[in-house]
Amino acid sequence: MSYQAFKNNSSKEFLGFCEQEGFIYSVQLDEGRFAVVALNNGQVTMLIQFTVQPSIVRMEV
Repeated sequence: MSYQAFKNNSSKEFLGFCEQEGFIYSVQLDEGRFAVVALNNGQVTMLIQFTVQPSIVRMEV
C-alpha cells in the first residue's frame, strides 16, 4: 500500500504506537478485506491482511 493510498483511505483507524514499527492503523482495503499497517516516516508497511466473512444469523421460530 502506498502512502497516498493510505492517506486517501477514509476507513482507517488508529490502533496505537509501536517503537519498532511506528504508528499502527487498521485500514479497510475492500468490502470484507482489512489490513493492519504501520506508518513510519512516510513508509507504509502491511503487517497483517485478513478477510472477514459475513456472519450467519439464525432466527429461532
